[in-house]
Amino acid sequence: MTDVWVCGTCHSINRQRNQRCYKCGAAQEAAATGEMATLRQEQAIASRTIVAYRPAAALGLAASIFLIGLAAVSIAAAFQSFSVMSFADHQLELIKQTGTADEAALDALDASFGTLAVVRLAIILPLLVFFGAWLSRVVSNVPALGGGIPGTSPWRAFITTLIPGLNLRTVPGTIQDVLYRLDPKAGGFFMVAIAWVGLVGSWLASVIGGRYLSARVTFDIINATSLEDAVDAVRGSVVAAFILDIVTGGLIALGAVVLILLIVRIEGRSRARDAEVRAVAGV
Repeated sequence: MTDVWVCGTCHSINRQRNQRCYKCGAAQEAAATGEMATLRQEQAIASRTIVAYRPAAALGLAASIFLIGLAAVSIAAAFQSFSVMSFADHQLELIKQTGTADEAALDALDASFGTLAVVRLAIILPLLVFFGAWLSRVVSNVPALGGGIPGTSPWRAFITTLIPGLNLRTVPGTIQDVLYRLDPKAGGFFMVAIAWVGLVGSWLASVIGGRYLSARVTFDIINATSLEDAVDAVRGSVVAAFILDIVTGGLIALGAVVLILLIVRIEGRSRARDAEVRAVAGV
């Protein structure tokens, strides 16, 4: 704990984020003595004799570029869903009238989905690598900025970012830890929460919703009393799938944009802290 203030009333040590003394309740604005005010900078200078500060902006920029690409692909997929809904409606009407579908058109549609999936994968893989490298560099810089010892190691921050499933649980906590260690008063919890909901919540909604709709279509077809009833039931599921795609695509784009803003925010805090340390050290 390096961002602290000392209460002049009871001499307790409090975190900078606490506006009142935890022991006597005195307001920080009136009771802070100024003692230990340069503890962060002193700790940073001491840490830099062991671990150097290395800017992470280039890695953050690379990750941000791929995040923009992910947002663009998600929006493109949402627009594609609209055309798919019109296509499916036409095919369902064709099935109702003739009992068969246009196989060539279905193959072309499947190919377009495959192309979009390849593009998405080509974006996500380097995104994870660059974002993991950026987060690892940011974590390694925390001691050199006077933030103390982070809750995770740089190597672990990188590896856990690359592991599907595990990154959904560990990355938000690591980002939150870094944010508070760089500036305990500024917070950032809600931005982390929005990014998590956008990128993780959309994935969960897509998986759960997709499985439900698939099961529903199978159930409706099996229990339909006629071809017309089956077609009408499937048409309702197609509309629901379109809505699901629009919602999840929008959430992914929102999450990507907020994550970029978090990168910018952390980089801004890092530069400000580095300037403080250099000023105290006289370099």
